[in-house]
This record gives sequence, C-alpha cells and structure tokens, in this order.
Amino acid sequence: MKTVHFIRHGETEQNAQKVWQGHTDTPLNKKGLEQAKLLSERISDRVTKVYSSDLKRASQTASFLSSSPVLRDNLREINVGDFTGMSVKDTYTSNHEIFQSLQNDSFQFPNGESVQEFKDRVRNELEYIFDQTEEDSETVVVTHGFFIGTAIGLTLGFNTYPFPIGDITNTSISTIVKRETVTQVNKFNDSIHLSKENIDFPAKSKDNGITFIRHGQTDSNLEGIWQGHIDNPLNETGIKEASLLKGLFKNYDLYISSPYKRANQTLSLITENNIEISDKLTEMNLGQWEGLTTSEILNKYQENFIEALFLNHKTKYGIDGESIHEAGKRVENLISDLEKKKLLMASHGGTIKSAITNLIKSPDSKAASAFTIPNNLGVSCLVPKDNKYFLWSYNVGKIGYENISYNK
Repeated sequence: MKTVHFIRHGETEQNAQKVWQGHTDTPLNKKGLEQAKLLSERISDRVTKVYSSDLKRASQTASFLSSSPVLRDNLREINVGDFTGMSVKDTYTSNHEIFQSLQNDSFQFPNGESVQEFKDRVRNELEYIFDQTEEDSETVVVTHGFFIGTAIGLTLGFNTYPFPIGDITNTSISTIVKRETVTQVNKFNDSIHLSKENIDFPAKSKDNGITFIRHGQTDSNLEGIWQGHIDNPLNETGIKEASLLKGLFKNYDLYISSPYKRANQTLSLITENNIEISDKLTEMNLGQWEGLTTSEILNKYQENFIEALFLNHKTKYGIDGESIHEAGKRVENLISDLEKKKLLMASHGGTIKSAITNLIKSPDSKAASAFTIPNNLGVSCLVPKDNKYFLWSYNVGKIGYENISYNK
C-alpha cells in the first residue's frame, strides 16, 4: 500500500483577509509559521519524501518538514485570474452566475484556468506522486485548498463541482492510500495539532452537525480479527485512550451509541451525558467473515471480499451478511428521525464508513471503496447545507493506517 498525506499550507495574510490568492506568491504570516511548526512536531517523524507547490506559502510550510522538498509548479493552486486579490465573499455575491458555471468543465476563470484544465492537472499530479511513492512508504505533499479538495473529491468518485466537502483548514492533513489500482480516502481535514478542540467541529458550529466516533481498541482489533456482531469489550489500551478524550465532546443534543460493549464503553468514558442506545449503529453483519482474520477470509472468500470492499457497495459482506449500502441506509434512517439535532454517535468502522458514504451520496461506481475503515477512536464530522451533508472531516486522530485487520 502507498500512502500520500496532502497538507494545506499555513495561514497567510490573504487567508486571514479571506481574499483569493490563486498564483500570487504570498508568504506565511506569523500564525502560519506557528501552524507549520506545530505540524512538523506532529508528522515530521513519518516523512520520507516531501513534494511542495513552488509558491512561497507552500514551500515555507514544507521547509518545516524537509530541508530539501521537491518543488513542483503543477501543485499550485487553481489560477483564478482576474479574481486574484478580490474578496471571496464579494466575488461569490456579485458573480453568482459565474460560480454556478463551475459545474461545467468548460468554465474558465476570467484570464485564469478552466475547470477542465485544473482537474486534469490534479489527476496527473496524483498519478505522478503515487508513481514516485514506493510501496509501504509515506509521501507528504504540501499544496493548496482547492487542489486538495479536488484530489479528495475525485478520489471519492465525484467529478462535478461543488464537491460535498467542507473548507480545508490551514496545515490540515488529508490522506489518500492506494492498493494496486484502488485509491481511498483515509483521512480528511485533520488539524488537531493546532488544537484538541479541532477534533469536534460540529459542536462549535451553528449547524446541526453529526459527529461519528469509532470505538476504542479491543483484543480482536489487536489480533486482526473481524468482529462484526461479536460483542467484545475494550481492552486496556482502548480504555486508556478513550479516557483521554473525556470532556472534548460538548454541546450535543443527543449522545447515541451502538448497543455493543466496545462502543457504549467508549462513549461512557468520554462523556457524562445521558447516552441513548440504537440498534441502527451496530457494526455491519459480516456474515461468514465474522471471527476470521483477513488472511483467513482471503483463503476462503477472496472473490466476495474484493467485490464487497472495493467494487460493489451492494454486495453483502461474508456472502450472507450486510452490504455497505444497507448499513448506510439504516444509519441514514436514524438520522432522518432526529433531524435538526446535533448528534454524537459511537459506532463501528464498517458502519461509519458506510454511513458517510451514503450521506454524502458517493457515486455508485466508487461507493464501495471511497473510504478506508477509520482507526479506533477516529472522529468524522458532517455538516448539513442546502439539504445535503458535507464532509467536514474524516478519521481525525492518529496518523497512519491503523486498522490492522486489513493488514493481517
């Protein structure tokens, strides 16, 4: 597996003023330099190779991670032409019809770049970076918000703007992994190195956001066993790590958990609020896979494993279990019954992946493989907008592909 971490540059004065930068070569401001330092403290020990946009705000950020980042002009932000230096809010207001045209690949920013040109540039860079990344290694790419949003959107299977993802935070980490020909989003918009409060966006917003948290570690997780409906408790590590999150999840209308011990224990350790139980948050029914390691599943059910996980979101796990589509629909039904409430829900890796895939309406062609399963205690947030759900973050927390059940 190849892993690429996409990082947005630190803050600039133009970011603070909310104006379009495009290809303007702006430096980091004081806050941006502090953000880059905090980023380096979090991720520098994982870095093997660093690529960066050649624009100063990106290359300055990259310099905190490597003494010799590889600079590439193809990693630049979209060229917004005549909008450069203008207020983002004002241009949206006064040029509403123009921005509606972003849905068309032929649209071109006045004296700037076309949508088609930019998406082709992002696709080509993704291919190049993964070609340059060695198997079982991690590469860092420091670039820009629109570039990262497009890379994530394309990986999720979307092809028409606007993609259902939120604003990308300065120095946030978004990770894409590749196994042979399959690319998946492993992490999106993770900026908790800036503040622990950044783990939990919806609770601080005015929106009726939804936060999912995967349960803490169990012995079966550690042993690489697919649990499904097996009702295992947290192990010592799971209890310790969940306890560290106590008090971080505030201001929700409802705290809801799967009935399984590992999820209910997790939520009980991080909040003292009343917890409701819902069967709609149980882990996916894994059918014949339940209780097996990945190597055992591949020995017996390889065709079903590959099709269900990567090719067809309506294929049932373990022959007679549940599909990603079915698991996602039951969580959507739960949420629709609780409309206009802020929800914190403790659930399971397969169910969370399925729910988010369904709620952001991932295209059928990519729905099975849009996301990896989140890590233990990985936090994922959605916010509603215009009768849709937008992904604010996915699998926030530890860095790295830690769901070892895929790797054993």
